[in-house]
Amino acid sequence: MMMRIFGWAAIAGASIATMTLAVPASADSAKALGTFGAWSGYMYAGKAGKVCYAASVPKHSLNAPAHRGEAYFSVTDRTADSSIGVVSVTEGYPYKKDATAEIDVDGAKFSLYTANDSAWTRDDKAVVRAMLKGRTILVYGVPVKGGQNVDTYSLDGFVKALAAVNQACGQK
Repeated sequence: MMMRIFGWAAIAGASIATMTLAVPASADSAKALGTFGAWSGYMYAGKAGKVCYAASVPKHSLNAPAHRGEAYFSVTDRTADSSIGVVSVTEGYPYKKDATAEIDVDGAKFSLYTANDSAWTRDDKAVVRAMLKGRTILVYGVPVKGGQNVDTYSLDGFVKALAAVNQACGQK
């Protein structure tokens, strides 16, 4: 599937964090639902229905591989197949073959399964519940080349971003 990239940059202290989100090329543009702290919400009309998502970029990365692509954490609702609160991570590097990844939300740990440069949770509802109460997410992944990478995401604004996403896609 062809992807189209939307991006923005924000200055945080002395570092610059770039947020880019991949949206299917069939979506002419994603409607911004707002920026809420470290998170942003978006909605677009796909061929089969609305797609709404909240996303954030890492505030810090430790041991990131050279030439890494864009990394982001997202929670997505798709009205067409009634999938609500699907949690995924795009690391910007291919994971080591058969690798698992892990997220840690303020001490609550969840394993992820991986494919190419993305990973998904096995229990979206539990992860989202932890995120709603949490302050920080750590994402642990192992690229094809190199050692373990750790990305740190802030949950500042996540509650409001998720509420905007749920409202845009008609969820309670």
